[in-house]
Amino acid sequence: MSSEIGLYEKKYPANWVVMQNKILQAFHKMNIDEKRLLLLASPIARLIDATQDDAIEISAQDYANECNIKVNSAYKQLEAASHTLMNKSFSYKNERGKRVNVQWIIRAVYDEACISVCFTNEVLLMLKVFDKNNPFTKYKKEYVLALKKDYSIDLYHLAKKFEAMGGFTMSLQDYRTELGLLTTYSRINNLKARTLHPAIKEISEKTDINITYENVKRAGVVTGFKFNVKPKTSKKKEIVGVNKDQESRDIPALTDKQIDRFLNDFTNDPSISSLAPIGMNMETYKIKVRQELRSDKYLQKHKKVLFRVGYKLT
Repeated sequence: MSSEIGLYEKKYPANWVVMQNKILQAFHKMNIDEKRLLLLASPIARLIDATQDDAIEISAQDYANECNIKVNSAYKQLEAASHTLMNKSFSYKNERGKRVNVQWIIRAVYDEACISVCFTNEVLLMLKVFDKNNPFTKYKKEYVLALKKDYSIDLYHLAKKFEAMGGFTMSLQDYRTELGLLTTYSRINNLKARTLHPAIKEISEKTDINITYENVKRAGVVTGFKFNVKPKTSKKKEIVGVNKDQESRDIPALTDKQIDRFLNDFTNDPSISSLAPIGMNMETYKIKVRQELRSDKYLQKHKKVLFRVGYKLT
């Protein structure tokens, strides 16, 4: 495994679900317990660098705690999910445009209080390898496992996939395909009431993002949806030593000496350097930040970071 891929793995701890996008194209063929089993297995497979010979164990207690359900029903749901996944496969198109069919699970063992499953190596690669050739989506486990509506997990994944872009637009046909609705809810009002509105409401109430949407129309007929995705704002702790009056003022342009000092502190602060785009090494990132520091918009946006590393207004 390359050092680049190793960096991705180390970046995401056990409370993060990280998956290649192509594995999630199969989500609409799963019931909610199957989805939860895969979501819970995702960080385990990544952190132990699992092969198809390695059993990934999920206890009924953990399943109940993570999904906020009763323990006495958790084992039955886990057992049923692993059993049905044994008989399921999914498909995706590879880089040559060829359709590839993949089996999910090759082995499952049921114990008194847990299950152990072995995924195929191809599935495991989709749970472990993340780079520019294998685009992926990530989110915190606590948010996605809080979702209980039939289509919430699918829509949440799509929203997180496009969060950085502020949203996304889907044709009605693509929306039906992504959620596995090709033969149901033929009337648009019924489709919205049964699949769209409940999912948006639950996601906005229980997760780290807010979703709104508007109709895309042609000749007065709804042909798709435009989704707007915004992260929820969180109250940040006040930084010790930052003068409120300074913080509210505009920051003048930095000198080359100030930029050099800032870059050194900026890229050595783990909480800040983790903002580097996936796949970008630190030297390239420094060049990018140096260019951005000459932008007034960037300076004002990151004024708290500047104060943290000791920048003083003159």
